[in-house]
Amino acid sequence: MDIFFWDIDGTLIRTSKAGLFAFEAAVFEQWERPVDYSKVHSAGMTDYSIARQIIEEMAGRPANHQEVKRLTSRYEELLTEHLSQREGKVMPSVREILTALHEKKARSLLLTGNSRTGAELKMRKFGLEVYFDFAHSAFCEDSPNRDEVAHRALKKARQLASTESVRLFVIGDTPNDIRCGKMIGAYTIGVATGTFGVAELAEHEPWWVVEQLPATAEFLGKIAAAEVKRL
Repeated sequence: MDIFFWDIDGTLIRTSKAGLFAFEAAVFEQWERPVDYSKVHSAGMTDYSIARQIIEEMAGRPANHQEVKRLTSRYEELLTEHLSQREGKVMPSVREILTALHEKKARSLLLTGNSRTGAELKMRKFGLEVYFDFAHSAFCEDSPNRDEVAHRALKKARQLASTESVRLFVIGDTPNDIRCGKMIGAYTIGVATGTFGVAELAEHEPWWVVEQLPATAEFLGKIAAAEVKRL
């Protein structure tokens, strides 16, 4: 069995920063002033981590979990509107590769810092939801910690392949994606279609690093060279 865990933002799609605009709208409702995103790290972070940073920046004090959860929930409520207002795009070769993997009976899952609601809204916006098994995907689920998301991903993969040897892949555009993939013993693919370039991703020694996802034949050829492992 081949199992692919995909990051979303910068890897599968670009939303023209719809998520950050949704957070900004939620923040303005509460504080009536904009957030300074130069002080918030978002690339490779979870929605809960972003919310926590925003609250601490706006309030000037540590954020508690309930505050983080409320802000994230309001962001989810506003996200559909902001996705509809911005065009965004599916990244090169993504749809073709997902189609090919589906035809080969591979499992495409998500390993993402997005909440489940946020992930589903983004995938539906671009018509990609049909390719993914959300029940076995890994989301931030109330946690700011990306490592916890990775461990949940491994648990989900083991549920799917409890009696089989597998090839497990994690595909993402940030060093955090590479680190999380290595943590769970996956083949890691760094895609330089987000904030980080090829050289920056290569420093973290992924199994494969590319400027962008290649044509389907090249992608499948590279995947075929990976050895099967036990989870």
